[in-house]
Amino acid sequence: MSSEYLQGLSKNTIEQLASSVNARSLFYSTEFFEGSIPIDKKFDLYILGVNEDRFRPAFSGCKDAPDTVRKELYSLIKPRKDLSIFDLGNILPGASLSDTYFALTQTLAPILKQKSIVILIGGSQDLIAAQYQAFQGINSNMQVVVVDAKAEVKMHEQVIENNYLPNIISHEPDYLFNLTQVGYQGYYVEPETYDAFEKMNFDMIRLGSLRGNIQEIEPYLRDAQMLAFSLQAIRGSDAMGQIKPSPNGLTGEEACQLTRYAGMGNDLRCAGFFDLNPKEDKNGASALLLAQMIWYFIDGLTARRPDYPIAENKDYLIYRMIVSNLNEELTFYKSTLNDRWWMEIPYPHERSKHEGKFIVPCSYKDYLTAQNNEIPDRWIKTFQKLV
Repeated sequence: MSSEYLQGLSKNTIEQLASSVNARSLFYSTEFFEGSIPIDKKFDLYILGVNEDRFRPAFSGCKDAPDTVRKELYSLIKPRKDLSIFDLGNILPGASLSDTYFALTQTLAPILKQKSIVILIGGSQDLIAAQYQAFQGINSNMQVVVVDAKAEVKMHEQVIENNYLPNIISHEPDYLFNLTQVGYQGYYVEPETYDAFEKMNFDMIRLGSLRGNIQEIEPYLRDAQMLAFSLQAIRGSDAMGQIKPSPNGLTGEEACQLTRYAGMGNDLRCAGFFDLNPKEDKNGASALLLAQMIWYFIDGLTARRPDYPIAENKDYLIYRMIVSNLNEELTFYKSTLNDRWWMEIPYPHERSKHEGKFIVPCSYKDYLTAQNNEIPDRWIKTFQKLV
């Protein structure tokens, strides 16, 4: 694992943290980069900051987010189950934006290859594309969850570095299996974006549909490898430290619940948090909220119990039913250990060389939909992606 792009926290910063935190805080579960990365030890979790904000003039100030969040994060009490954490420090701005993206990709990739987990603290949202590119050659069927109030996919236009979604979707080689956009607000999304998501069988989950149903996001996070979370998905009253805070958005509690689900996910390897601007965070509440979101991710990580239904496993209840307009039997699994639901998707006849079934996470709501003699949308979209 190369350390050529990293700059560790200053000795003075670490001493200040040590003098201001509780003896049971996360600070004392963390080792800090001091010029080299231990090669004889694999940590449960790595933390990496990126001091970059040149994407647009409006993002000026976002480069200071990583260290601002650290001051709040390391003061929080560690979860009951201890984890080994290594703080890699920060990637400093390169000579150009593309240099910073390259440094981020080159730093993340070796950590992801060893199947470790990384918390990435930006910086501005353009870093999301580089976060995704770090998975190239590691995952051939990437599942990505993005949390953002806005979504822009103009596939008919030339892709330029002005929006991260087109850069992810059009990336070559193509290793994207599913993209889920969470918490979008309809008045920010053009019709072409809806059409593009529909055509590609990707998922869009509107802010309003999450109200009172935040648990419905859990199946999407259960087998995602990457989470990218823009602070702009959170309403301004809960997070003022952002560009043009909106009166609508996720609440702080919903954001924390979502990140805990991400930490509990079976396969999630990198969670990135972007668009905090300390210059706009007058009372520091936004930095504290982001620190608490990361704490909940870590808490979810300590509760991670990877599971996957296997035939005849006594830990799963199996439900089978026939839907009238489908020639296939629908099969659901429910874990008796954690109440998680799963659903079988048959491989299409065109890919009959595959044996068995493709099993995807789902929710109790999907099961109820099938009981009402309807095919769940999740089943349809997954089946179409397998064609």
